[in-house]
Amino acid sequence: TKDDALKAHEECHEEFQVPDDIYEQYLDYQFPEHKLTNCYVKCWVEKMGIFTENRGFNEKNIVAQYTYENFKNLESVRHGLEKCIDHNEWETDVCTWANRVFSCWLKVNRHVVRKMFT
Repeated sequence: TKDDALKAHEECHEEFQVPDDIYEQYLDYQFPEHKLTNCYVKCWVEKMGIFTENRGFNEKNIVAQYTYENFKNLESVRHGLEKCIDHNEWETDVCTWANRVFSCWLKVNRHVVRKMFT
């Protein structure tokens, strides 16, 4: 829900002490290059229940979370998953992996996320 998303943002903001100007962008679902962005995104997707360090992204949870209010989003959400989900074959650190996949998916679905959470 919108409240869950905001609570997750607030907790990650506190945990990583993100500067306010960067945090404002995060709240708008813009994740600029910044030393804290990768791990902030990992924190947020974990708190939203769509990512774990051991399993990566949970596609069922993503579909459920972003289509429960509007089933019309299903095609866009699934397309983003097909395009972007990986199992960290590059063996990057977990924060980089979480941000890489979520940012890719967000390019396709930013309109969905903003409609639900802002």
